[in-house]
Amino acid sequence: MKISEKYNLPARELKFVNVDLSIDNRFFIDPYKLRNGKTDLHKRCYYAVSSFIDYLLKLAKQKEYERLSQMINNLHERNETKFGYSLSSRYGKSFGIIAGTDLVGTLSRENIWESGVIKDIFDCIMLIPNVGEDKVSDLVTTIILSELITFTQEQCKLWKIPMEKKRIKKQCWNYELNDWEYKREELPVHNGRPFILVPKSFTDKQFKFSYERLYRELIIPFYKKREIELEDSEFVVQYKNGEKHVLGNLLRKRYPCTKYVVMDFIKQYDDVYREYKKKILK
Repeated sequence: MKISEKYNLPARELKFVNVDLSIDNRFFIDPYKLRNGKTDLHKRCYYAVSSFIDYLLKLAKQKEYERLSQMINNLHERNETKFGYSLSSRYGKSFGIIAGTDLVGTLSRENIWESGVIKDIFDCIMLIPNVGEDKVSDLVTTIILSELITFTQEQCKLWKIPMEKKRIKKQCWNYELNDWEYKREELPVHNGRPFILVPKSFTDKQFKFSYERLYRELIIPFYKKREIELEDSEFVVQYKNGEKHVLGNLLRKRYPCTKYVVMDFIKQYDDVYREYKKKILK
């Protein structure tokens, strides 16, 4: 049952995603949408995400690994928004132990923060293994949950959606105090469980800035150009008329679309990556 059906609301007029409350909906909160949004809400949420990543990098630089692990252990799956892949999906959905461990491990490497390879949430998307759109969306949701709660309360008052005082089971990030906290708030409820509304302008079904897109639009074209300029490349055939052709299938087998290939490319060609990133994030 969608929210508009439950409360008899005009779906097209709603500023929030009209999710089906009985299932997980394949929507994600895209950091790109937060960064490029024009409203104060967009700006506050992106600031919260940026300050969180900056704090993680600070902890890593100071080698406060216990505190770093504590921070990341609170990055749970957020059921309240009804976003993400279903639990029956092969992708799973929570940020989870594996992704959290990978994030701590990556941030703990001195060459990561010394070289400045990771600067923001977008670099995390590219460089942290086992972190896809669903997990990044969970991470962002946890960081901005307090702002989403306020948005939910405003929308409920606007549309006269009933609310109940509920304790949120998992901790929320307080970006002003740089710490986690439990919250008890007035929220709408479905089947006894609170749910939280998300602005349509925050979401998409796939990220604007993703490692798959980087691979497709930058890495493979870059490697094709590199190979064709070599005098003797195993990936290039030359025709009788002198024209050269890159064997794309072989090239993609050597450099498959994985986080590890992307990470290796960024480490080798950081300036090329930064220029592409700047172009996409405009």
